[in-house]
Amino acid sequence: MTEQPIKVGDIVRLSFGFADQSGSGEYEIIRVMPTREDGERQYRIRGADGFERAIGHGQLIGTSPKSSSPPG
Repeated sequence: MTEQPIKVGDIVRLSFGFADQSGSGEYEIIRVMPTREDGERQYRIRGADGFERAIGHGQLIGTSPKSSSPPG
């Protein structure tokens, strides 16, 4: 299965373990970071609280493309 490309501006939700619920909610991708040595893509994200995190692709459970204005 091919990974869906994730771009700056996309909205993502994160997968956290049972003990870590502090990261629930939606985040905006603000930067695509270099790939880790094991090949996993990494991203810099920002939540509604203004805090930023660095996460790996494996921590994503959903994405929504950034909204774009209709042509016209």
